[in-house]
Amino acid sequence: MKIGIIGSGQLGYMMINTMRRYPIEFYVIDDNRGPSSEIADKFYDVSEYKEFVDACDYVTYEFEHISSEILHYADRQGKLRPSLKAVELKKDRSLEKKFLKDHNFPIADYEYAETYKDAFNMAKSFHKAVIKSCMGGYDGKNQYYINPDTEYENHPDMPYVIEEFIDYDYEASIIAVRDEKGKFFNFEPSFNYNQNGILIYNISPVKNTLEMIDIAKRLMVSLDYIGVMGIEYYVKDENVIINEYAPRVHNTGHHTLTGSSISQFEEHILAVSGMDAVRPDLFVPSGIVNIIGTGIDGKISRILELGKTNIYWYHKNEVRRKRKMGHVNVYGDTYAEIEEKIKNIMGILYGEDLEKFI
Repeated sequence: MKIGIIGSGQLGYMMINTMRRYPIEFYVIDDNRGPSSEIADKFYDVSEYKEFVDACDYVTYEFEHISSEILHYADRQGKLRPSLKAVELKKDRSLEKKFLKDHNFPIADYEYAETYKDAFNMAKSFHKAVIKSCMGGYDGKNQYYINPDTEYENHPDMPYVIEEFIDYDYEASIIAVRDEKGKFFNFEPSFNYNQNGILIYNISPVKNTLEMIDIAKRLMVSLDYIGVMGIEYYVKDENVIINEYAPRVHNTGHHTLTGSSISQFEEHILAVSGMDAVRPDLFVPSGIVNIIGTGIDGKISRILELGKTNIYWYHKNEVRRKRKMGHVNVYGDTYAEIEEKIKNIMGILYGEDLEKFI
């Protein structure tokens, strides 16, 4: 079997690395040679997208903001999974919001604007708001927090959504999978800690699981979805609100590499390649700490000596601020044990100055 992955970043790298024990070849296409291109069986430039799709049995993707030409061609050949609709909604945040609203999913109130000035003025109608670019924004990029005292600043004119700021109790997410037979399974949801719009660490399991699971199942059915999906939530007074979904494997599911009976990466490839998804079991409380904007020279032994830790390095060509360079998986017998390990790992990676790296 030959599986094509659009995008050559760390998610594709972990998909390929995880599935090397299976009789599957992996082809990767991108406009640059990221980590997964170095371990793929074959790499294609985006100009070769027809040859890439034609050579594959199935085509999936590890990132939403990709060439529509590749997506549409793969879809016409009946090889694209998850669906074209699932990724097209994610290429424009306003379309994602409208879809969720039209299908009665719980989301924050929002407005749409075509210039930043209009977005800023609309944001003032909320007590607090977040302005997010419709296209290309992720990991906190092109996102602006507005409160009644915020003064106007110039930002690029482009389409924006303006969301009411949710003063949430905590953030959470769920990783779920659905196969071509319609079988649905979910991993245990996780508590997520984000800063500057970037996931710093997470821990699974978390409470409020029934509503999160129900939302995930309904969303995947409504999109006739095949593969793994990550859905991020705000939780306020025990109510669950969707922040956004990701039609792919997700940063908040990396703990499944060591904490579960099967990882999100294995589930995704099983589902998109026509095999059956299987029920995942969380073995022990587990989580991750992202390695952002820093290397790990001199830190590896200190992290491993904490026990029940595993380091995953993404082999990117340059360490830069805000760039995810790897992550540390953490597991233990209790939630409190995980929290203590995460605190220690954060100290090793960032000292007392996380802001310098993110």
